[in-house]
Formats: sequence, C-alpha cells, structure tokens
Amino acid sequence: MKEHRFVTTVRGHRLTVVGWPGVWSWDRLNPGTAALLEAAVLEPEDRVLDLGCGTGVMGAAAALEVREAVLIDCNIAAVECARRTLQANRIDNGEVHLADGCAGLEPASFDKVLCHLPRERAVQEELLQGAAAVLRPGGTLYLVAHRDAGVRTAVRIAQAVFGRCGVIRRKKGYHVAMAVRPPDRDHPLPEPTYTAHTAVVGGVETTVVGKPGVFSWDRLDAGTAALIKAMEIGPADRVLDLGCGTGLVGVAAARRAPEGRVVLVDADLRAVEAARRTLEANGITNGEVLLSDCGEDLPPGSFDVVATNPPFHVDVEVDRAIARRFIEAAARLLRAGGRLYLVANRFLPYEPWLQEAFPQVEVAWEDKRYRVWRCTR
Repeated sequence: MKEHRFVTTVRGHRLTVVGWPGVWSWDRLNPGTAALLEAAVLEPEDRVLDLGCGTGVMGAAAALEVREAVLIDCNIAAVECARRTLQANRIDNGEVHLADGCAGLEPASFDKVLCHLPRERAVQEELLQGAAAVLRPGGTLYLVAHRDAGVRTAVRIAQAVFGRCGVIRRKKGYHVAMAVRPPDRDHPLPEPTYTAHTAVVGGVETTVVGKPGVFSWDRLDAGTAALIKAMEIGPADRVLDLGCGTGLVGVAAARRAPEGRVVLVDADLRAVEAARRTLEANGITNGEVLLSDCGEDLPPGSFDVVATNPPFHVDVEVDRAIARRFIEAAARLLRAGGRLYLVANRFLPYEPWLQEAFPQVEVAWEDKRYRVWRCTR
C-alpha cells in the first residue's frame, strides 16, 4: 500500500503523520484530536497510553514530552501507520501494539490515557473501563468524542466508572473530557465478550458470533443479505470475503462451494476473531480467516470470486477512499475471468472506480436502498 503523509503542528511540535485509507483520519489532523492534545497536561516522567491510536499522531506528540508512550489499536493497518509515524519522527520512546482495547496491559501502569472514543456505546464502556484499570490511582484520562458520536453518553459512563468526569474543552462539535482515577476504587480489566445470535443466511438458520465494534455484530444487515442473495458461487470456486466482519458472507460462500475454499480477511482484530468463531459455530471446514489489510499479503490472481460490503463511515465522517482500495484489491486478487460482487448504498458513486478497474461492470441486483455490482476481470 502506498502510504500518505501529511505534516501538522501539535503542542508546538512539527510532526509527519503516516496514514492510508481505512485508518481513521488518515489524511489530516482531526479537530477532536487537536482539541484533546491542546487540553492534555503531560509531565516529563509520565507513562502515556494512546488508546485507539489510529495514525499515531496523539502518541507521537505525547512521546516528545514524556518518558514513554504506548500506542494501541485493534486495526492492523492503524498499527502499521502508527509505527511508521513514530519512525518518521525518529521517536524511540514509543511502542505500538495490536490489541483489543486494554487487553493484555498491566493494571495501574499508566499516568495518562488519551482516547478518541468511537460512537458505539458498548465500545465506549469497554474502553473507559479498560482505561480506569490501566491508570494508576490518581492517573488522568483525557477522552474526546463528537456530539453526534455520543459524547454525552460517554461522559455519563465515565462518571459512573471514575466517580467524576467533566468537559474541559469544545471544538467544532467535539468535546474533550477529563477524569481522574480515584484511589479507593477497584477497576478490573474488562474481558472481551463475544456473543452468539441467530440469523437466516441464504435460507439456512445460521449462528453469527460477534461483539460490539464489529460491523453488524449481532445480526444480518440488509446490505450483506443482498450481497449473499446476488453472488453466484460455483461448487469448486475459490472465494475471498474481503472485509469479512462477523463472517456471514464467507459462511454462505463456503456452503455453496463445498469443493472449493473460502478465505475471509479483515484488518480488525475483533472481526477476525468473530469470523473465526462464526465459522466454527456453523461447522465450516473449507474456510479460513486471516488478519490482513485488504488482502495485501495474498498472491495476485488467486481467487475466482471476491465478495465485499466495503465500509464508508468512519466515526461521524464519510470516507469513500477505503472502497476504492477494496475495488483495486479485488482486481489484483481475481484471476482472469474472475468475478467481484460488491454491495453498496445506491447513492455511493462507485461505478467510475469499478469501470476503471474492470472491463465488464453490471448490476446484479438492486432495490430502493442497495445495489449489488458484478464485475468481471
């Protein structure tokens, strides 16, 4: 993947930031991130956690002022961007880890936690409980979220976890809040919890295993259902479920290709674990799940079919660039004559990108909300 770099100034430091589509705020400094960095009080002896680091800009800025910075993200693309951001700025007192929230971190080991919270309430709660667990007594959490991403709910959750939490800065719809871990409360690390639900997939009752933070983690969403309905899979086809989420597209493909093989990939650690559990729960033996950023480590021309429902929402923003990456990846990974099935909301303007990547582009299925494209290489 060709990286994108931009230069920004935060806390008086000129930083080079590395990003690419699929990583949150990959091409600019988010106003909420800027507001948090403006508000945070950092001391030279602090050990700081950047929880959900994305490109690593918060952790990099902190590392220039503190003893040590640890950057965590559950997305493998974000982890790679954050590592490159630290390298680009010659920062040697920072380290980056792939993890689901605070899982695996030492309790009471950080002086400050910096966190740009996502919008889903259950994910906010897990991250805030994790932050309380890894902060030392008297340590400080700085959180930021947009007013349209549930910041008021996040502050209420933080108040319940920490005892007190208040907004200290507002900027362009973002609210920065601060909470201090009290010395008299016990805060165990939360355990990642995956739960099973039932959905009818291709006419078959199917178990879907997921957790909050994974797309459509507890159900079959309408777009994915349309994709499953439209995709044509041969009994011996080799199929790629690109951006697999909980793995329901991969399950449907594996059932239709009993003599073939299905590979499910996602850049999100939580989705990969959910998809593995979904395959196992449904007795799928001709499929495997890989942690991969757009299948970049897979050999070209190795699939007969690619099926995908690419994301386009990141927090409160729309980012269509990741869909273009998915389209380009599918063109690279399909054999000659291979087929891409891509579902999207009707209003999304993907047709020019599809026509640029594939010689044959047609609509396989559509209704008032969704369109499934079939593209032949």
